[in-house]
Amino acid sequence: MAKPIQLGFMALILAFSTPTFAKGERYGVVASMKTIESTEYEQGMSGELSTISYGLVHTRPIDENNNRWRWWLGFNYLSDYIDAPANGVYQEVTNYELRIVPQFALGNWWAFTPYVGAGLSLGYSQYSDRWAVDEDGYKYGKQLDDIDQFEVGAVFSFGTVIKIGSNPDAHLQLIPQASYIQPLYNDGLGGLELSVALLF
Repeated sequence: MAKPIQLGFMALILAFSTPTFAKGERYGVVASMKTIESTEYEQGMSGELSTISYGLVHTRPIDENNNRWRWWLGFNYLSDYIDAPANGVYQEVTNYELRIVPQFALGNWWAFTPYVGAGLSLGYSQYSDRWAVDEDGYKYGKQLDDIDQFEVGAVFSFGTVIKIGSNPDAHLQLIPQASYIQPLYNDGLGGLELSVALLF
């Protein structure tokens, strides 16, 4: 291989690896078990839903001189159906969510760094195949209109970073986290969430 090609190849590797392994900056994936609370509609209550969503995560320090603070930026996706309670509303939901959560580390004990966080959930949800159901759970009448809406929620989270590996700048991070989402604008998806993220 010619020397200029070798140098170009090495420069390409460095260009992509440096941001990934910069101190305090991580990229990864997350899986979440959500327990979504019911929503009240004119035709009745929707049911509660326990489902799994998947997403991408990026974290970076808010202030590089203070390693107790960092941003948690996440993009999450879920698609599922919500069974209706008696005299409630059946519907199917697809949700795209951008989550912005500043986090504050409570300390650093060996491989564990527990933290708390509070921020915003910005989502776009589509509710389709919507039906009113009777007291026996059977659909009746005319199909209800679909709902497409932007949603905003407050996010409160608690978790811990578990460092895997000895290199302080390039170790893996396993992050179990519990969050609660409280809808603020448009009565959207809210409730308890338990998640596990793996960051590189």
